[in-house]
Formats: sequence, structure tokens, C-alpha cells
Amino acid sequence: MLSELMEDKRKKTKLKLDGIRNLPSIPKVIIEVSELLRKDNTTAVALAQCIGKDQGLTTKILSISNSPLYGLQRQVSSLEFAIVVLGLKEISQLVTSISISGVLKQSSNEHFKFEELWNHSLLVGTGAKDICRQLGYPELGADAFVGGMLHDMGIQLLIKYFSVEFKSIVNASLASENFLNQELEELGLTHQDMGAYLATKWNLPDSLCSSIQYHHNPNKATSDNILVSIIHLTDYMSQLFNVAPFFGDGGFELDESIIDTLNFSSREELNEFIENYKEQFIDAEQYIETL
Repeated sequence: MLSELMEDKRKKTKLKLDGIRNLPSIPKVIIEVSELLRKDNTTAVALAQCIGKDQGLTTKILSISNSPLYGLQRQVSSLEFAIVVLGLKEISQLVTSISISGVLKQSSNEHFKFEELWNHSLLVGTGAKDICRQLGYPELGADAFVGGMLHDMGIQLLIKYFSVEFKSIVNASLASENFLNQELEELGLTHQDMGAYLATKWNLPDSLCSSIQYHHNPNKATSDNILVSIIHLTDYMSQLFNVAPFFGDGGFELDESIIDTLNFSSREELNEFIENYKEQFIDAEQYIETL
């Protein structure tokens, strides 16, 4: 009976999502950058001219590139230099994550502060990128960054289109301290599902959709398990250290399936790895708060 009730809620929420006519469109700059990158003769100058039309986007790219966890060995002072140092794919991922965060931005209210979500997303994005490098998966760094930046994007859909339910979820989670369970109780879906719904609608890469949909439970992912596990781990570390925490992670529990997925020999080895990151996370948070 309980599962039938939950399924009924899920179907009603999905119908409402499908019926929304003013869902945000994918930012135009993402399409423009993607078109440029498909051309064999695209130069750093041409890409910089395209991105540079948006001064706010340019400023954020430079600020993030210079953050402690992002991992560059030198200061980046111009967009052209950032493109040369980071490469085309990484710049593309930066553009995607920053512009999507902007188009989904919701006004702060008594239950939600956008700045807290931005700081948390930036910490998880830069932290996941660095953890990829530390664990021997540098090739996943750019995808981990954008996945970390956008893992909670469904929260903003929840706020905009399910505002009454959102307030109920927040109030209930204050008592239970488990935001995800309250989302399921109220809607039959979670912010993971809503974020993945929009990411799929925008034809974003499958790896990004998986990162968004399973960042709380990577054991359920059917592909990109290492990437999803790293984003889950970084998100967990943020809450554990209380560094750039986010209320949507209330009651966050570590999915221990990541121990095998990420080739840790034991929970103790994982705990040691986590503890060694604490000071870096604190330093990164202090930098992020100056942006």
C-alpha cells in the first residue's frame, strides 16, 4: 500500500513536470561554444571573443580557475590564457556549469539562500576535480567539476515549480534531518530526479545526467560509477567537515559501495583519505567566500 502511494505521488509529480511550459532553456552561450568547438580551426582568440561577450561569465571563469582546489600551478589573468592553460574541453565545462547555474538561479528567501548553494556547488565541483587527480583519474577531472557544480540543480526546479511542497519539505526535514526522505515522502521524487529530468531534456551528456541523478546513492548508477562516486564522496566530505554545507544534504549518509568502486582497501583507508582533505576544504571555502 505504501509503495502504491509513493508511486502515485511520483506519477503526479512527473505529470506536473511534463506539463510545465516555461522550463528554462539551455543557455545560448553553451550552444555557441559547442558550435565553435565542433570546428577544426577554432582558436583560443575566437573562443575568448564568444565567451567574453558575457563579462559576468568571464569573471567567474577566471575566479574559479584560480581557486585553491582547481589545481592550476599558475595564476590565470585573462580569458585567452585560461583557454590555453585549461584546454578547450575544460573551458567548455566551465561555461556549461556557470551558465546553467545562472539561468536556474532563484531568489533567496527564508528557506533558501542562493549564495549557500553556489558556494557549496563550487566547493564540490573544484573538490571533485582535485580528488580525481589524487585518485589517479585526471581524465575525469573536467566532468567531475561540472557534475559537482550542477549536482544539486534540481533544488532550484523544486523551489520554482513546487514552492508549496518545498516549504513543507524544508519544515519536515528540520525535525527528521533527512531532506531526501522528505522529498520522497512529499513528491515521490527527489531533487536528483528533477535535476536529471532537466539535464536529459537539454541533451546534456549521459555522464552528467548520472552524476546529478545518483549523487546521493551512487550504488544505483548503471554507468559512470567512478565519476558518480567521486562526486558523492566530495559532497559527503562537505557535510562531514561542515565546509560550505547545504541544507539539501541534511541527513547525508556515505554510500559505502564507493569503497570498492574507488579502490580503497577499507573504510579506514577511506577515512584517512577524507581527513587529509580537511584543511584544503577549509582553505577553499575561505577563497570561495571572497568571490
